[in-house]
Amino acid sequence: MKRAVALLLAAAGGGALALGLAAPASAHAALTGTDPEDGAVLPEAPASVSATFSENLDGPSTEIAVTDPAGAVVDVPDPTFDGDTFTQAMLYTEPGTYTVAFRVISEDGHRVDDKLEFTVEAIPEGLYATGSEPTAEASSDAATSAAPSAASESPATGAAESEDSNTGATLAAILLGLLVVVGGGVILVKTVGRKQHHDEPKDGAASGE
Repeated sequence: MKRAVALLLAAAGGGALALGLAAPASAHAALTGTDPEDGAVLPEAPASVSATFSENLDGPSTEIAVTDPAGAVVDVPDPTFDGDTFTQAMLYTEPGTYTVAFRVISEDGHRVDDKLEFTVEAIPEGLYATGSEPTAEASSDAATSAAPSAASESPATGAAESEDSNTGATLAAILLGLLVVVGGGVILVKTVGRKQHHDEPKDGAASGE
């Protein structure tokens, strides 16, 4: 029944509403506002939507159908009524554009057919229709793809640390070798100098000859 109403109202569009607004002198019920506004784009899906009319509504005769972005009818709770306003609790299947089609009758018997469309970019937890909740596996996959794992970073980090360690060890070995060479050269020079000084003839011995 709800699907048939939704299709009928979608085809009718706002024709009946236009007729109602065109003749305000008739004092029949007319739509005066919705929350959210028709065509709104919302960052987060609302828990409910509402529509207000120029006259009090007859709740039992009001029909409402909610369709999701794919055009499927969403099984939502019954609406509530407060004088000239109805409030429809919402459930969602996925982000996208939702249509709330309604046929309301005022207390004087005047009928209004119209619809409210709005788009949601995200759905809070607890507002998913039965069977539409994201699975734990999907949430886990999303988290994994959104942030790189520590395991994927570990090999590159370990390789960089190993390379730095090897470079440091090589430089240390080179410096140590240079110190040994330089030190050995200094010692050799000193030793040769002492030997030459020791082998030089004394002045007295040279003159005696």
